[in-house]
Amino acid sequence: MTIRHLALIVLIWSLFACEQYQYDPNADAEEEFAAALSDAVDEDKYLMVVFGADWCPDCRKLHENLQSPEVSNYMRDHMDFLTVDIGDRDRNLEFAARLGVSIENGIPVAVFFDPNGDPIGATNSGQLEPSRYLTSRQILRFVEAVVNERRITRPSRV
Repeated sequence: MTIRHLALIVLIWSLFACEQYQYDPNADAEEEFAAALSDAVDEDKYLMVVFGADWCPDCRKLHENLQSPEVSNYMRDHMDFLTVDIGDRDRNLEFAARLGVSIENGIPVAVFFDPNGDPIGATNSGQLEPSRYLTSRQILRFVEAVVNERRITRPSRV
Protein backbone atom coordinates (compact mmCIF):
# COMPACT_ATOMS: atom_id res chain seq x y z
CA MET A 1 0.00 0.00 0.00
CA THR A 2 1.39 3.38 -0.97
CA ILE A 3 1.36 6.54 1.11
CA ARG A 4 -1.22 7.96 -1.32
CA HIS A 5 -3.57 4.99 -0.71
CA LEU A 6 -3.08 5.23 3.04
CA ALA A 7 -3.84 8.97 2.98
CA LEU A 8 -7.01 8.33 0.98
CA ILE A 9 -8.16 5.68 3.47
CA VAL A 10 -7.53 8.02 6.40
CA LEU A 11 -9.43 10.83 4.64
CA ILE A 12 -12.43 8.60 3.93
CA TRP A 13 -12.43 7.25 7.48
CA SER A 14 -12.29 10.76 8.94
CA LEU A 15 -15.22 11.86 6.80
CA PHE A 16 -17.34 8.99 8.10
CA ALA A 17 -16.16 9.53 11.68
CA CYS A 18 -17.22 13.19 11.51
CA GLU A 19 -20.53 12.48 9.75
CA GLN A 20 -23.38 14.57 11.04
CA TYR A 21 -26.66 12.79 11.40
CA GLN A 22 -29.90 14.49 10.50
CA TYR A 23 -31.64 11.60 12.25
CA ASP A 24 -29.32 10.73 15.13
CA PRO A 25 -29.46 7.00 15.92
CA ASN A 26 -27.93 7.63 19.36
CA ALA A 27 -30.37 10.29 20.49
CA ASP A 28 -32.84 9.65 23.29
CA ALA A 29 -35.94 10.55 21.29
CA GLU A 30 -38.33 10.76 24.23
CA GLU A 31 -36.00 12.98 26.22
CA GLU A 32 -35.33 15.25 23.24
CA PHE A 33 -39.05 15.45 22.47
CA ALA A 34 -39.91 16.45 26.05
CA ALA A 35 -37.28 19.21 25.94
CA ALA A 36 -38.33 20.40 22.46
CA LEU A 37 -42.02 20.50 23.38
CA SER A 38 -41.25 22.40 26.58
CA ASP A 39 -39.12 24.90 24.65
CA ALA A 40 -41.80 25.36 21.98
CA VAL A 41 -44.48 26.00 24.60
CA ASP A 42 -42.19 28.45 26.43
CA GLU A 43 -41.50 30.27 23.14
CA ASP A 44 -45.19 30.18 22.05
CA LYS A 45 -44.27 28.19 18.92
CA TYR A 46 -45.54 25.15 17.09
CA LEU A 47 -43.46 21.98 17.11
CA MET A 48 -42.87 19.69 14.13
CA VAL A 49 -41.47 16.25 15.02
CA VAL A 50 -40.20 14.42 11.93
CA PHE A 51 -39.75 10.64 12.05
CA GLY A 52 -37.32 9.44 9.39
CA ALA A 53 -33.86 8.07 8.70
CA ASP A 54 -30.64 9.16 7.03
CA TRP A 55 -30.91 6.31 4.48
CA CYS A 56 -34.20 7.81 3.21
CA PRO A 57 -33.83 10.26 0.29
CA ASP A 58 -37.21 11.87 1.05
CA CYS A 59 -36.18 12.43 4.67
CA ARG A 60 -32.89 14.03 3.65
CA LYS A 61 -34.66 16.29 1.13
CA LEU A 62 -37.29 17.36 3.66
CA HIS A 63 -34.52 18.24 6.12
CA GLU A 64 -32.72 20.19 3.38
CA ASN A 65 -35.93 22.11 2.55
CA LEU A 66 -36.56 22.88 6.22
CA GLN A 67 -33.03 24.32 6.41
CA SER A 68 -33.48 26.46 3.27
CA PRO A 69 -33.43 30.22 3.89
CA GLU A 70 -37.10 30.84 3.03
CA VAL A 71 -38.40 28.00 5.21
CA SER A 72 -35.96 28.45 8.09
CA ASN A 73 -36.79 32.17 8.30
CA TYR A 74 -40.46 31.32 8.71
CA MET A 75 -39.75 28.44 11.09
CA ARG A 76 -37.55 30.65 13.28
CA ASP A 77 -40.58 32.80 14.11
CA HIS A 78 -43.34 30.17 14.20
CA MET A 79 -42.19 26.59 14.56
CA ASP A 80 -39.43 24.46 16.03
CA PHE A 81 -38.62 21.06 14.62
CA LEU A 82 -37.05 17.88 15.87
CA THR A 83 -35.94 14.81 13.95
CA VAL A 84 -36.38 11.28 15.34
CA ASP A 85 -34.52 8.33 13.82
CA ILE A 86 -36.56 5.23 12.99
CA GLY A 87 -33.47 3.28 11.90
CA ASP A 88 -34.36 0.51 9.46
CA ARG A 89 -37.98 0.74 10.65
CA ASP A 90 -36.83 -0.76 13.94
CA ARG A 91 -36.17 2.23 16.21
CA ASN A 92 -38.50 4.57 18.14
CA LEU A 93 -41.63 2.98 16.66
CA GLU A 94 -43.39 2.60 20.03
CA PHE A 95 -42.64 6.23 20.79
CA ALA A 96 -43.96 7.23 17.34
CA ALA A 97 -47.17 5.27 17.96
CA ARG A 98 -47.67 7.03 21.32
CA LEU A 99 -47.55 10.34 19.42
CA GLY A 100 -50.09 9.08 16.88
CA VAL A 101 -47.54 8.46 14.13
CA SER A 102 -47.71 5.55 11.68
CA ILE A 103 -45.01 4.84 9.10
CA GLU A 104 -47.22 2.49 7.06
CA ASN A 105 -47.51 5.00 4.20
CA GLY A 106 -43.80 5.79 4.06
CA ILE A 107 -41.41 8.24 5.66
CA PRO A 108 -40.82 10.96 6.54
CA VAL A 109 -43.81 11.34 8.81
CA ALA A 110 -44.31 14.48 10.88
CA VAL A 111 -46.51 15.14 13.87
CA PHE A 112 -47.39 18.70 14.86
CA PHE A 113 -48.13 20.34 18.20
CA ASP A 114 -49.62 23.77 18.78
CA PRO A 115 -48.05 26.43 21.06
CA ASN A 116 -49.97 24.97 24.03
CA GLY A 117 -48.37 21.57 23.44
CA ASP A 118 -51.60 20.01 22.14
CA PRO A 119 -51.37 17.71 19.11
CA ILE A 120 -52.69 19.00 15.79
CA GLY A 121 -52.15 15.89 13.70
CA ALA A 122 -49.69 13.81 11.73
CA THR A 123 -48.85 13.19 8.09
CA ASN A 124 -49.82 9.51 8.37
CA SER A 125 -51.37 9.52 4.89
CA GLY A 126 -47.98 10.00 3.23
CA GLN A 127 -48.22 13.76 2.67
CA LEU A 128 -44.44 14.21 3.09
CA GLU A 129 -43.35 10.84 1.68
CA PRO A 130 -42.61 12.30 -1.79
CA SER A 131 -40.39 15.06 -0.30
CA ARG A 132 -37.61 14.48 -2.81
CA TYR A 133 -39.97 15.96 -5.40
CA LEU A 134 -41.07 18.93 -3.29
CA THR A 135 -39.51 22.37 -3.38
CA SER A 136 -38.72 24.51 -0.37
CA ARG A 137 -41.60 26.80 -1.44
CA GLN A 138 -44.04 23.87 -1.24
CA ILE A 139 -42.72 22.93 2.21
CA LEU A 140 -43.06 26.56 3.29
CA ARG A 141 -46.71 26.64 2.19
CA PHE A 142 -47.27 23.32 3.95
CA VAL A 143 -45.94 24.54 7.33
CA GLU A 144 -47.74 27.87 6.91
CA ALA A 145 -51.00 25.92 6.53
CA VAL A 146 -50.28 24.02 9.75
CA VAL A 147 -49.76 27.31 11.59
CA ASN A 148 -52.53 29.35 9.95
CA GLU A 149 -55.20 26.66 9.58
CA ARG A 150 -54.12 24.20 12.32
CA ARG A 151 -54.56 21.27 9.95
CA ILE A 152 -52.47 18.88 7.90
CA THR A 153 -52.80 19.17 4.12
CA ARG A 154 -50.94 17.78 1.12
CA PRO A 155 -48.14 20.10 0.00
CA SER A 156 -49.56 22.12 -2.87
CA ARG A 157 -48.00 22.57 -6.27
CA VAL A 158 -46.16 25.83 -6.77
